[in-house]
Amino acid sequence: MGNIVFLSVRRFRPQLKRSKPYHVVMVGLDKSGKTSILYRSKLREHINCVPTTAFNVETVRPSKGLKFKIWDVGGRDQNRPLWKAYVRQTDAIIFVVDCANETRIEEAREELFNLVNSAQINGAPILVFANKQDKPNAVGPVEMINKLSLHNLNTKHLWFVQPTSAKIGEGICEGLRTLGEMIDQWRQDMKLQKTKSRKHRHSLGTSRTNSANNIL
Repeated sequence: MGNIVFLSVRRFRPQLKRSKPYHVVMVGLDKSGKTSILYRSKLREHINCVPTTAFNVETVRPSKGLKFKIWDVGGRDQNRPLWKAYVRQTDAIIFVVDCANETRIEEAREELFNLVNSAQINGAPILVFANKQDKPNAVGPVEMINKLSLHNLNTKHLWFVQPTSAKIGEGICEGLRTLGEMIDQWRQDMKLQKTKSRKHRHSLGTSRTNSANNIL
């Protein structure tokens, strides 16, 4: 695969103690390699997969103490309107791109932004698997950032580009471990925002009470 370049928008915080598997939805165009990635991460070997017509779901453990329940949703035209139903209340989204088929990258970008802009995902982290890096014509991860316009995603979303090859088995576990860290950080940020919001409401309530007392 050559030199692997890791790209992210933030520096991740230390991992939190995890008790339950993270709920993650994996989407992407048909033939991008989603199911191959799922079963490579599950079985640690490459298997030949047929296109997914509905969904597959598996629990995977990329490292000790880290567990994901991954929903692999079909990427055909008729499946894509259903993506937003699957990602509601998800902890993260994995978006898989076939980097060896440059003619479909623009289509992938449109579907990613359609999903992010229409679904109720509340800033969930996004892991992009830049798949099929074993192919000689594969678009590299740096160029993929520009082609997918990832810098134009809503700033609420943490995102990370991981070059992978489901066939060889490189990059998948590393990407999932980074995704676990992103989910931890996202949850901490959400908790902090809720705390600040409660303090702000309390401050407003106290201010209004004092104003009313002064009038009386």
